[in-house]
Amino acid sequence: MNKEARLARPTGAPRQVLLIGAVITLFGLSLHAQDVRIRVLNGRNGRPITNECVNVSLGSWHGGDLIAPTNADGVVVLHFGNGQVSAEGASPHACNGTASLGPKLVPKGVKTIAITSDDYVDCQEWARVVPGESPQEALNRAPSYPISEIVQSGLAAGNRCGKSRAEAKPGELIFFVRPRGFLERMRE
Repeated sequence: MNKEARLARPTGAPRQVLLIGAVITLFGLSLHAQDVRIRVLNGRNGRPITNECVNVSLGSWHGGDLIAPTNADGVVVLHFGNGQVSAEGASPHACNGTASLGPKLVPKGVKTIAITSDDYVDCQEWARVVPGESPQEALNRAPSYPISEIVQSGLAAGNRCGKSRAEAKPGELIFFVRPRGFLERMRE
């Protein structure tokens, strides 16, 4: 075979370069996609809460960007990727028809989430209450949790409702709640 014929014959190298580039791109995208599991536990006894809706605010608390029901294990799974977040949901009719599972755009610079419960009482440690403040103003001081810290090592919110404790795994935020008492239910 002459020298020109060998040079003109296509080799597998361009295909290999494209394949390697595609794998690197897909791997890079998977690094940016991440899941956050919010495990909702009863602050008094540590048992999973399977019938709650979690309100998730992107950044500091400003209202529920997502409203997601816990699954059979008491967990809400948030999927972050491509500048968006969505929540897994068993049914679009969950949360008395108010479930909002996304996807929602994650605003630039947002690095935290804030969460509140729906039917249960939050056990997380909030900022101090100011006398005469409205309940809506108090919500503005819900704690925020860094997404990167949740993903890397896991976080457990404070539990001011009991002695129950749990260790969070990487990618997990533990959120303690308690059932409303008789008088709390009567006020609603």
